[in-house]
Amino acid sequence: MDIFVDCGDGAICIAEIKSSNWDVMRREAVRRNVRRQARQVWTYIESHLNDDREVSPGIVFPKRPQSTERTRMVEDLFEEQGISVVWQDESVEERRARAS
Repeated sequence: MDIFVDCGDGAICIAEIKSSNWDVMRREAVRRNVRRQARQVWTYIESHLNDDREVSPGIVFPKRPQSTERTRMVEDLFEEQGISVVWQDESVEERRARAS
C-alpha cells in the first residue's frame, strides 16, 4: 500500500498509487488489470477489516485516459469493487463537471 491514513476514530483510508497507461490497453486488458489491482488493494484492506475498522479504499493514477469512455470504464470497474479512483491530472472542478 502506498497511502495509509488512520483517522483516529476507528476509520482508515488505504490507497494504492499506480501508473497504468489505460490508453494503450485493449478492453480485455483493462478489465484484467482492474481486477488484479483491485485484488491488491483488497488484500491490504482485509487485515484491517478483521480488526472491525471502517476502511475507505482508493486508487490513484497520475493520468486519466484520453477518452471519456475509457475513463468511465475504469472508474465503473473499480466502483464495482468498492474502490474510489482519483486522477491526479483532474481538478476537483473538472471531476464535478464530468459527474454532472
